[in-house]
Amino acid sequence: MIGKVLVVAAVAGLLGAGAAVAQQPDGAALYARTCASCHGPQGTPTPAMAKAMTGIPDFGARATSAVPDSVLRDAIMNGKGRMMAAYKARLTPDQVTALIAYIRTLAKH
Repeated sequence: MIGKVLVVAAVAGLLGAGAAVAQQPDGAALYARTCASCHGPQGTPTPAMAKAMTGIPDFGARATSAVPDSVLRDAIMNGKGRMMAAYKARLTPDQVTALIAYIRTLAKH
């Protein structure tokens, strides 16, 4: 009986340790990998990119802070226009949330 209890306790401990190791997605790394090539590393597209992609958002602009998370989430998940690809098949909901949180840090206050 004691042996079974020890095995159960050891398994529970391992499962609990695994849960503690799980990390939240890194919004900055996701942005660098999926967004920076068009939106710029600091959230502001280059003049050439802004010209090529009319209407591309400048995440570094203060006005971006007024855009609701739901609008950003929709654009990320479903794409927008011809140039913004849909990422719903490539990013998890948690990754999108982390990405939006990071985008919020780019706006100049």
